[in-house]
Amino acid sequence: MWYHLVGISGISMRAIAQILESQGHKVTGSDLKLSGHSAANIVDGIDAVIYTSAVTPNSAGWVEIQAAKDKKIKLIKRGEMLAELVKDYKVIAVSGTHGKTTTTSMIGLTLIEAGLDPLVIVGEEVADLGGTVRFGKGEWAVVEACEYDRNFLNFYPQIAVITNVEEEHLDHYPGGLPDLEATFAKFAGQVAGDGTIIICGDDQNTLETAKQIKNTKAKIISYGLDKSNNINDLPFELSIPGDHNRRNALATIAIAKVLGINEKVVESAIEDFHGADRRFQIKGEKNGVVVIDDYGHHPTEIAALLSGVKEKYPDKKIYTVFWPHQYKRTKVFLKKFPPALEIADKIIVKEIFFVPGRDSKEDVSGQDIVDLINQDESNKAEFIDDDAKILDKLVEDLSPDWVLVTVGIPPVYKIADAYLGEKNDKC
Repeated sequence: MWYHLVGISGISMRAIAQILESQGHKVTGSDLKLSGHSAANIVDGIDAVIYTSAVTPNSAGWVEIQAAKDKKIKLIKRGEMLAELVKDYKVIAVSGTHGKTTTTSMIGLTLIEAGLDPLVIVGEEVADLGGTVRFGKGEWAVVEACEYDRNFLNFYPQIAVITNVEEEHLDHYPGGLPDLEATFAKFAGQVAGDGTIIICGDDQNTLETAKQIKNTKAKIISYGLDKSNNINDLPFELSIPGDHNRRNALATIAIAKVLGINEKVVESAIEDFHGADRRFQIKGEKNGVVVIDDYGHHPTEIAALLSGVKEKYPDKKIYTVFWPHQYKRTKVFLKKFPPALEIADKIIVKEIFFVPGRDSKEDVSGQDIVDLINQDESNKAEFIDDDAKILDKLVEDLSPDWVLVTVGIPPVYKIADAYLGEKNDKC
């Protein structure tokens, strides 16, 4: 078949393209990062057009969706396609507001180490897996199952993992947290009757979600650092810091127990795991300043990141450059960003990154975050929206007793690279 992917440069779409090509299908695609979008890209002979939830009537890619409709070409959402690609596997679907990529990677690496030769699909580049897709000939597929636009409801897994449940993607969950909990419960309820649901018992919202699970006789296993959980002992140290990563490792141990994999295999697989790209990614060091980049955009993720930085570098101060992602998200979580950034000693905030088609300009700005931070500690935060000026400020302020952390929407990593003396032309 001939598949055309709208937004083919996206991480998740690249993974689908790789899998389809490996199966012998013809694959074409378009993206703003390539030659853009045009109705002319939708030609006779295409069997199906795959698109992500990010493609809306207000986004550039919609012209291709409309062209496909006009030609009566089948339209398939990314989540539907991903579920279709793994329907013949025993699926381990990893869901949760935070930690999906790391947990999926850890589980995938464990199954590889155990000789189960799984297909692994993650939402970010993972060097240990060779990218976003790791092909395998075994019966298991380990898949990152995203709640965005309720995409994970396309899966009917043998094993489901819920790492946590928190308010996020409220444009798709107008009912707020109760809506999210009910939808996660519906996802878990789609687990096979002889399957297993693995939940983080340290997260109260996940426990509330578990109470709502229906329509399955699957066994529920809890994991977490609290001793009340079924799986609560991590018998080895990780190379990546933070309690959130220790919980991710405990989820992996829970999977191992279900599959009869020895804990020593888990240890061998993940003790030296350094994470996915933009997940506590140590970019380098310059003049004694360690530079770390992370994708964190939700307050909980940022707080966990900075806590991990302080754990790993307890004697250093933390200088954070934060680029918020989406006006709608920032407005909802505005008052949660200052406490999330509290561990940082110095903070620069850029203007909010606007996402056409998925966002709307709201009466909120990066300056608002700065003002709230400085209410508690004057001059701790500064609003600068010019990357060159940010770089000048970093060069002026940083010394060997600092760690530089860039966090937020992906382009913020260019500031980290520029500070390290790489890719200065992109800053």
